[in-house]
Amino acid sequence: MIARIKVAPGVAPCAAAGGGGSVWVSEYGAPYLLRIDPKTNRVLSRTQIGFGACGLGVGAGSVWVEDTSSNTVSRVSVRTRKRIAIKVGAQPYDATFASGSAWATAYTAGELDRIDPAENRVVERFPLATATGVVGAFGSVWATGSDGVIRVDPGSNTVAATIPLPSAAWTAASSDAVWITSPAGLARIDPVTNQVAATITLPSPLGDPAVVGGQVWVPEIRRNAIAIVDASSNRVVRTVKVGAGPFVVTEIAGEAWVPSWKGADIWRLRP
Repeated sequence: MIARIKVAPGVAPCAAAGGGGSVWVSEYGAPYLLRIDPKTNRVLSRTQIGFGACGLGVGAGSVWVEDTSSNTVSRVSVRTRKRIAIKVGAQPYDATFASGSAWATAYTAGELDRIDPAENRVVERFPLATATGVVGAFGSVWATGSDGVIRVDPGSNTVAATIPLPSAAWTAASSDAVWITSPAGLARIDPVTNQVAATITLPSPLGDPAVVGGQVWVPEIRRNAIAIVDASSNRVVRTVKVGAGPFVVTEIAGEAWVPSWKGADIWRLRP
């Protein structure tokens, strides 16, 4: 472990992203986005955003944060920290930035929303029942829902493939695979065939994974631990204990950042 960064009790730090020389952490239990200096591990500022924030991504000079309870995506400038609230489908669950756009899943609305950063509005909506996770990889945007995974071609704004995977949830991508959590464990999807190539059994519920140092770090929320899966063998090689209720792992500059969703700190680990 490199550092444990303390935050206020009850704010439920949820997810992290790197951008503009800082690390940004969403707070699910308070309407704020934290800016952390990775050189000192100190919180530099708190920017007010919407309520129930978690998933976030960085692009076009901004941090894009989904505000689950406010039905918005907050666009926060990494330079000025000014916020623009963008209306999206009901109950956004995840957000990322890929292929020149921001993307957000809307769980209750049942859709994947594409946001044009030039217009700060949703310009495309893709139907997806109980839309949950989203990741950009292999020139596509992959989003999950109760029926499985859709692969969206950003160039044509069409669904290029649909991959059956019941109750598909959270997402990550490595150099040769897309990784999806579900009640059955962690599924490996081959982007060439658009099929599930392997499933690693892990205890439910699982959080939002990330690829760190070529391995898949998967949050085991109730165990306060991260299962580390070797991407070449599809096997769990070790388990790392972290803070209370880890929900999202993010890779930033080769390190793993793991906020304690049910605790009051953010763990920074080296693989």
